[in-house]
Amino acid sequence: MSDLFKIITQKWEFLSTKKTFLACSGGVDSMTLLYIFNKAKWNIEVLHVNYQLRGENSELDMNMVKDTCEQLSIPFHLKRVDLQAILNSKGGNLQEIARKVRYTFFEEKKIQSSDNYIALGHHKDDQIETFFMHLARKSGIMGMACMPSEHNQFIRPLLDFSKEEIIQYASKNKIFWREDYTNKTNKYTRNILRNILLPELQSKIPTLNESVLLLVKKFQETQLELEFKIKPIFEQFIEIKNLNFIVFDSLTENQKVELFRKLGQKASLVKELNKLRNSQKGKKLLFESNINSIECIIRDEDNFQLIQKESELASIPILYIEEVSNLPAVFSKNEIYLDPSKIRGELNLRKWKEGDRMIPLGMKGSKLISDIIKEAKIPTNKKKDVLVLEDENTILWCLRIRLGANGIANEHTKNILKISVK
Repeated sequence: MSDLFKIITQKWEFLSTKKTFLACSGGVDSMTLLYIFNKAKWNIEVLHVNYQLRGENSELDMNMVKDTCEQLSIPFHLKRVDLQAILNSKGGNLQEIARKVRYTFFEEKKIQSSDNYIALGHHKDDQIETFFMHLARKSGIMGMACMPSEHNQFIRPLLDFSKEEIIQYASKNKIFWREDYTNKTNKYTRNILRNILLPELQSKIPTLNESVLLLVKKFQETQLELEFKIKPIFEQFIEIKNLNFIVFDSLTENQKVELFRKLGQKASLVKELNKLRNSQKGKKLLFESNINSIECIIRDEDNFQLIQKESELASIPILYIEEVSNLPAVFSKNEIYLDPSKIRGELNLRKWKEGDRMIPLGMKGSKLISDIIKEAKIPTNKKKDVLVLEDENTILWCLRIRLGANGIANEHTKNILKISVK
């Protein structure tokens, strides 16, 4: 029998100087991990989610974990949620909703400090089941890499041990746990895999587990290579909101999937992104979620542009107005000189909108602001931020791009107003 305490405390020794939040359901895996961490005298706190799905059994699981923490003087944090009510109200997949609830709970604790870790009780058997689940879903490399032992301060210390080894250790050390009877029912796909398909396969192919874990290791190595390659590309894309087609075209399909994963999007959208690459300028691809505050990707002349959510766009700057005696020798697009006698009502600074027109300085007829922006070759992701200055009648200035003819001061103007923004 493996000495779980010795192996885990040696491999994860750095946790002795950290705070670890242990996700504890009350099953043999998490209760064994609680026993080991407490025996090592590490700084731990326990997280428990009560989904209220199994009536009295859910309450008994919660109370057992809570009572154990009280006996050991370990802080206990509870997340109680009526999962069935959420499912009835919003619909969806119960397992996916449960996962989202608990990981949101875990993240709330982790982000309180850069030294916080979240310990999960996944073991070797879970890893094998996950491999086949992801295989059935046509998951990419990220999916087939399954669960890493450590990623983003989430750790899985039991991943090298089988369920049988954990039960043997728990029994020997008189660790108390509760069995979730729903694991025996075949209502869910994972349970069918766990209770029927895998036992049959393993009886026919004794080396199955070993082969699967070897494949998982190779996929994890490949995933790390993908992350290393894409990290600087993703960071630059987020920073400048621009991805040149030369860079995009050099990426493999798997690298594009990884880029989209980091953008918080599904791998299936990569196919649409490839279509967008070969479409006309101005076409867009809406994101399915607004992670990183991105609303969509737009195809520009020779690149993709990321468009931020409206709430993230630059705010309207302050308008500075001062009286001056003379006009400058050369006009600048960064300021405008107006004749107050030609201004009607109050001045207003706002973002431009479709249909806006102005008479540019030096022209007789009016021009669409959209055409002025286009001629100025403003990047697609910056177009929404373009501002115009107007009075009650007309637009006087397309800021930093084109001066308007209306209201402009000349050599005969007695009182000159200099308008600028900061």
